[in-house]
Amino acid sequence: MARPRSWSPPPSSTGGHVEGTPDDATLGQYAERSHALLDILKDLHSTGIQNELDLPKIVVIGSQSVGKSSLIESMSGIALPRNSGTCTRCPMECRLQYAPSWSCQVVLRFQYDAHGKARTEMKEVPFGEIIYDKSEVTTRLERAQHAILNPNIAPESILKGDVRPNSDTLTFSANCVCVRVAGPNVPDLYFYDLPGVIANVSDGGKERDIELVDKLATSYVSRPNCLVLLVITCDTDFENQKAGRLVLKSKDRTLKERTVGVLTKVDRIQPCDEERWLQILRGDELVLRNGWYCVKQRGPKELEAGVTWEEAKVQEQNFFSTETPWCDLEGSLSGRVGSKALSVKLGNILSDLVSKELPTIQTQVIQHLSEAKIALAKFAPVNTEQPQTEVIRLLQEFARTLAKHIDGVPPSLASFDSLEEDPTDTASTGLMNALNNSYDRFRQRIRDTAPQFRPWSSSIEAKQEELDLMADMKLDDDPLGVPGARVFYLDQVMNMAQKELPGNFPFSVKEVLISRSTTQWRDIAAQSFQEVWDHLVNHANRLIDIHFGRYSRGGLKDDVQRVIVGHMKGLAKNAMEKVEGLCQTEESPYTQNDHYFFDYRTKLLLRYKAAHRQSKSQSSVIQSLQDHDSSWKPQRNSDEAHWQNINEVLSGLATIGIPGIVATDLIKLLPDDNMGPAFEIMAEVRAYFQVAYKRFSDNIPKQIDNDFVRGITKDLNVVLFSQMINSLTPTKCYEYLEEPAEVIQRRKELEARIKRLQAAKDRLLEFNRAQDRGFLRASYHL
Repeated sequence: MARPRSWSPPPSSTGGHVEGTPDDATLGQYAERSHALLDILKDLHSTGIQNELDLPKIVVIGSQSVGKSSLIESMSGIALPRNSGTCTRCPMECRLQYAPSWSCQVVLRFQYDAHGKARTEMKEVPFGEIIYDKSEVTTRLERAQHAILNPNIAPESILKGDVRPNSDTLTFSANCVCVRVAGPNVPDLYFYDLPGVIANVSDGGKERDIELVDKLATSYVSRPNCLVLLVITCDTDFENQKAGRLVLKSKDRTLKERTVGVLTKVDRIQPCDEERWLQILRGDELVLRNGWYCVKQRGPKELEAGVTWEEAKVQEQNFFSTETPWCDLEGSLSGRVGSKALSVKLGNILSDLVSKELPTIQTQVIQHLSEAKIALAKFAPVNTEQPQTEVIRLLQEFARTLAKHIDGVPPSLASFDSLEEDPTDTASTGLMNALNNSYDRFRQRIRDTAPQFRPWSSSIEAKQEELDLMADMKLDDDPLGVPGARVFYLDQVMNMAQKELPGNFPFSVKEVLISRSTTQWRDIAAQSFQEVWDHLVNHANRLIDIHFGRYSRGGLKDDVQRVIVGHMKGLAKNAMEKVEGLCQTEESPYTQNDHYFFDYRTKLLLRYKAAHRQSKSQSSVIQSLQDHDSSWKPQRNSDEAHWQNINEVLSGLATIGIPGIVATDLIKLLPDDNMGPAFEIMAEVRAYFQVAYKRFSDNIPKQIDNDFVRGITKDLNVVLFSQMINSLTPTKCYEYLEEPAEVIQRRKELEARIKRLQAAKDRLLEFNRAQDRGFLRASYHL
């Protein structure tokens, strides 16, 4: 769809015309464009999308008795009802449009029910035939507003019947009376007139009406695309007019930028107050971006004397051209007096705003329409002509979706399965992430049970050098000093053993130390299995709700949920038995992974001895041996001599047939205070833990995933249909497909919304085509 082009008034032309004055053709194009923009705005409002999109609008607000009705009469040329204050009880949409002959149409727009709740579908009801006689407008409007305040009475009966209020008559309503006026002296303008802002209620009035009117006004003026026409009367101090405070004291800083001020009843200003009101008109006080205007309308005497609208226009023009201080205004201020100047200003800023916002409105309409159609697809009407076929289709579709999510097929790949997007595809990624995170936490918890050995006595406070050396013992992902882990010191390991022959310790010592870790693994495995169960049950229930939530009334959702959860319980029991078997195999130390075990044992033994000797003040020798194997180079002659000595030892060992020895291997030759067996116990226990931990942290998730997670989707169709076979009769399937009332209501709401948005989209497309044709015609004439 072509995007509406933003447009601004054409610049003044100087080709063959007086400088600064646009020619008639240019003015005609501008007027035609403004007319078209206000026409599209009217049509968009008529679709009802203004509740979900911020359509440009002008809203007239003012306190009670500020001359708002007279102002609207002066702009529209129609006489409003003035008895009983009825005209201030509901919003009035005024659509003014130039036409060769005069006419008026009144329409009732119902967007809310009697309780103020938005209706599913907006309804516009023409209220009577088109009016061609101005004298009929006042009565028609009075009855129209009575119809809005009495939504429980048919508008037709109010049109021709009694209009007296009754006990059910609303005080105020957010529903709207729409007045479309066309005529030769009518400006192109579109605005809403709101009920006058109330400061106090009379005897017998309702205090809550004050809040209702304030909320109504705020709901309009708070929207960014709302232009505000603030009406202020000059026969009362500004500080006493609540509507002025509502706008000018607002926390919304943009409100002043969107407001046009108009001063009414200027003929009643006392000489001593003239300067204050002139300061406001000049912008010295109460500054507004769009400035202030002054108007003079018919007062009670003129109305009683029967002064016509045309005569009132002449009187207003004469007043501002002859009465001081208004006739003495110079420059731009002289263009800010009179109803005509105000109408032109309002029409210009509204059409400019519409032109600016049309591209955004079109984008939003397309986006909202797409979202509504996707949402409606979830509530497509059920095929009840073949209920068995429909239920079987639903079950198969659910089984495929669940399998896809458990297999972890990415959304980009899953989308190839069908042409339609699956809005739940992202859940597959979320499920697999949740399961993998559970497995990671399981591995972390198992790792945290590692025995923490310290190769020095518990009575010795380790120096930083020893701690640094222990930190160097980090093996794979095994940290030093897991919070809460049991720490074993060298003297404690020695005391755990009962000596047999000197230097020998029973195997039971190693078994005890190993079991201190592995006995915790059963509970950790059970905790991990519970997490996986919770993730899968929650995810399955989510998919069941997506696929069968709309069929809960007939019991289909509950029956599917019963079958799936029962199926998962059976698989969980079998998988947990196998997990228990794996836990039992870890009760006794065993491994065939000799290479891995001995590799870790050798590394750990060397490190434990090094740390012990460092604690025994042998750190200089150990450091020199470690430096020799590093990239460190001797800095002094003594260091170089020591370096040469180490090289001679290594060379001598190679000469006698012991090659491949490095300097750090010589640490083993240092005396170990007869603690060698204890070091071996520590190294072997820690090395075995490393082997068993790696094995166990792989086997448990693999067992859970194979026997439980992926077991769910194996033969899922068979499980579903075998356990529901007795429920797949035509009668039962018809019951299954019975939709709850809220589902039916939601589908109606979405259908109504799509209808509104589609109407707006079509109207925008029509507008774009018309503008393109006009652009081509103009280009041709150039």
